[in-house]
Amino acid sequence: MCHVCKQFGDGVCLKKCGGCRMIVYCNRQHQKQHWSQHKSLCKAIQDVLRDFKMENHGTSEEWNDQKLNLILLISFKLGRPLEMYEKEMFQFPRECTVCHEQDGQLLENCQSCASVSFCKDHKDSIKHKDSCVSLELCLRLNLLFINGENNTLDMYYLQYVFDTDTFRNMNDFINAYGNIQTESEMSYNILAARHSQYLTRPLTLFYAMQILDYVPQRKDLVIHVIAASYVEETTLMTWEILLHLIKAIISLVIIMIGPELKYKSDLLHICDNCMLQKKKISLEFYDVLYEDYLRNPLFIKPDLVVGFNAGIHEHVSNRDTWTPSIQMLAKQNYPLILTCYMQKELEEEIDRINTILDRKVNYLYSGKNPFASLRPFRVIGPEQVFYQNHYLIVCRSLCS
Repeated sequence: MCHVCKQFGDGVCLKKCGGCRMIVYCNRQHQKQHWSQHKSLCKAIQDVLRDFKMENHGTSEEWNDQKLNLILLISFKLGRPLEMYEKEMFQFPRECTVCHEQDGQLLENCQSCASVSFCKDHKDSIKHKDSCVSLELCLRLNLLFINGENNTLDMYYLQYVFDTDTFRNMNDFINAYGNIQTESEMSYNILAARHSQYLTRPLTLFYAMQILDYVPQRKDLVIHVIAASYVEETTLMTWEILLHLIKAIISLVIIMIGPELKYKSDLLHICDNCMLQKKKISLEFYDVLYEDYLRNPLFIKPDLVVGFNAGIHEHVSNRDTWTPSIQMLAKQNYPLILTCYMQKELEEEIDRINTILDRKVNYLYSGKNPFASLRPFRVIGPEQVFYQNHYLIVCRSLCS
């Protein structure tokens, strides 16, 4: 795909950069247009590859590890983190998705998803059929984002008082309340995926409350969102859905806690129906670790604690930030809800918490989340795509 105009396909003549051989353009003009941005990376790639040889021997995991090592080396050479598109040049080069053959003369592109290639020996790969639709959806959504299409959610969801009997999963909810009007299946899938990014967090929490058989004891509901980041900040607008789904509560207090918080936006739309009933949403932001917030004199006791794709299993031995927070949570009697991207991560999250507490925690539920996001993101590895909040862990408390 031409990096500048995003043209691709059999009718588009693409040429690789003569220096790094890793980025392509449809004409000389577009290459010159991008050169000022690409120049330093191009030189770094050539410098690193003089000593670092990519050799396709061993398993796919070993090959992927070589790609990740190359990214680290080039980032170090540049003295800065790579941009997302720069990382993807290394993660997803034009190669056979099965055997990793990189000779362009031997490769044929998938005509459906336009995201992977095959050599003549693997062009009929059954394995790819399972991910082809997801990869095509991922590509189309990425192109919309790159082209500056409106990526915010229309607020028509908030005009409804929802009937909880009308939906059992994300697709049901969007079918019932999404008001998506298009005859194209792909256009529908694009809109549904984009909207689900905003809906997945409040709907996941509501589903977890059903698993917990949780009934609010007061008119206000206090939620701690741990390991919160810009993703949570930019998808806050649909949390009002909880005021519609949980009829007993008048006030929703959302406390975002996480060192990656940046924007701290407190702008939330409240529909006319909620305003008439004097319902409200309050937001608080703390750009600290959860253990630090628990010691804060402004600490407010939560009814529920939730971590969306929190990555508790990801830790470095000399900088373990999760152990103190989990240990302090275990001294409190709060329901805990966690999500993660993949099955393997779910297992690692559970193992990590059990290891920190040195006992086996009783989990009410651990498995797929019916209210996961429908928006695929491409990832290096056998899964090929991941979805936010794809898997769910629910426990009544970490107390022994």
